[in-house]
Amino acid sequence: MSEQILEHLFDSPVKVSLLKLFLRNPDRFFSLAEIISKTQASSRIVKRQVKNLESIHFLKFKKIKTNRRKNIKSGIHFSVNQKFAFFNELRTLVLKSSSASKGKMLKKIAKLGRIKLALISGILLDSEGGGRVDLFLVGDDIRERNLKKFLGEMEAEMGKEIQYASMETKEFEYRYHMFDRFVHDILEKPHEKLINKIRFVE
Repeated sequence: MSEQILEHLFDSPVKVSLLKLFLRNPDRFFSLAEIISKTQASSRIVKRQVKNLESIHFLKFKKIKTNRRKNIKSGIHFSVNQKFAFFNELRTLVLKSSSASKGKMLKKIAKLGRIKLALISGILLDSEGGGRVDLFLVGDDIRERNLKKFLGEMEAEMGKEIQYASMETKEFEYRYHMFDRFVHDILEKPHEKLINKIRFVE
């Protein structure tokens, strides 16, 4: 039985994306539309794989009513079954193995605009907390459309929403020298700089 379950869990890249999404968000329920959006996979494949995970009791579901205040639409929503036999082992495995490739991130970030500072923290450093944001960008002519696309790709890969902030160079310099708490919190918390072309930032 255990071997059959493992075969069901690791039989496709989309399945791995689903595992990351649900195991990184164990207390959340997602609609099918949200799952499709967050994994960036085809609706047909996602529906099939969700049904597959439900069949081995990895996923549970419930009917949710519309809540306009919370922007929730009615329908069937899915969440991970925390009583699943391998829940703890799988969550540990996913959290350890889903850190993003820094080289790949660097190449994509460099194409977003004239980037002067790119700093990663939080889930992009394989840590679940501590930083104010997971990604902080300073630069000019940052293309918002490309940035949104990049964030969507990273969220699909990581299985978690990425908290980010971006600033133009002049705004960053002003806020840095005025000892802006938000900026200094980001720089003082654990992080890694993928790009740093600002001479006064160590």
